[in-house]
Amino acid sequence: MQILENVRVVDLAQFITGSRCTQILADMGAETVHVESPQGDTLRLIFKMLGDAERNYSMLNRNKYGMAVDWRKPRGRDLLLKILSKADIFVHNLIPGSLEKYGLGYEDVRKAKGDIIYVAISGFGTRSIKPERAAFDIIAQATSGQFWKQGDDLKPPTNHWADFMSGAYAALAALMGLIHKMNTGEGQFIDISMQDVLYFNNYRATVQKAMGPIMGDVEKALGRRPEDVLNSSDRMPFYGFFKASDGKVAIVAMTPRQWKDLTQIIGRPEMATDPRFENFLTQIHHHEAAVDFIDQWTSQHTSKEIIAALEEKKIPCGIASGLDEVNEDENLRDRGMFEKVRHAEFGEVDVPGVPYLFSRTPGAVRFAAPDLGEHNEFVLKKWLGCSADEIEGWKNDGTIVKP
Repeated sequence: MQILENVRVVDLAQFITGSRCTQILADMGAETVHVESPQGDTLRLIFKMLGDAERNYSMLNRNKYGMAVDWRKPRGRDLLLKILSKADIFVHNLIPGSLEKYGLGYEDVRKAKGDIIYVAISGFGTRSIKPERAAFDIIAQATSGQFWKQGDDLKPPTNHWADFMSGAYAALAALMGLIHKMNTGEGQFIDISMQDVLYFNNYRATVQKAMGPIMGDVEKALGRRPEDVLNSSDRMPFYGFFKASDGKVAIVAMTPRQWKDLTQIIGRPEMATDPRFENFLTQIHHHEAAVDFIDQWTSQHTSKEIIAALEEKKIPCGIASGLDEVNEDENLRDRGMFEKVRHAEFGEVDVPGVPYLFSRTPGAVRFAAPDLGEHNEFVLKKWLGCSADEIEGWKNDGTIVKP
């Protein structure tokens, strides 16, 4: 038994954000139907251009059934509304107003299913000063202040945090909507803005805003803005990366006990009582000298030697892993984060496991992402009870794509 086994989800997602939302629901057992246009969704098309890279499609669309419906045409829209009439949750991440033009907005879907939970993900939200603005991950990171940098560094983000986090928040919101529906019988419209999600998680910006009235006093005490303590080019001795002979390690020694033990490990116990380093505040003012002392020790040892010494004293630490290293991490392996699915065309495909372990109702990676329109007949028969003749009619007029 999986926790969402009796929940039905329809997914009209493009790219990453909406697909991550419904992947989370599908992993926990929701019967999830990914509806694509007859050409395939944009992410699939991009992967196809790269040849076998389409195997990556299973990272976000595993555990989903696939349909290809031309919902931009009246018969396709009507068919999609029939499918939605059997669903609990509907998810899309198209620009606000896009589906309304085709009769698939919230009020339209609500007529087909009064208690539908309708999740709309967009760059700036449906309720927005400019809802028609398109956005991708980099746009959300930029406009939320999350990717603010001093200087002229024009390198783009190295990970799709806005996409993945917004997808996760959308899944969380859908489940909260489901709880409300269980308690009241009511569905609702859920408006997710990628900019909102990234700002909500922008500690730097929110701290600055909260401390506005006392910012001058705090800056005077720290010698810098508070958000710059851990997020500037100046390295701090109690929190950051340090050189190893074979890479770098992350070390956190923010409590008096951790700091005292660290100074002993690096062979400089006098630092624990040195007025320059005796507490958090003085360490900030004399960070360069303290960091230099730590680097002198760490640079003479391998990453594993450093971690072994720090872990013995229970000082938080970790090796900064590269892609090859993290993909072989023994703890991730032990927790089931390296999974495989079997694809009819590509064979075994490596995918990430489910990142939450339930003791009674665990999630699971059950099957690979669907081919375009692979489950047209399965969904139409199971959800709508359609006959073979009805299905053949939709195939013949191009409403659904022949698999």
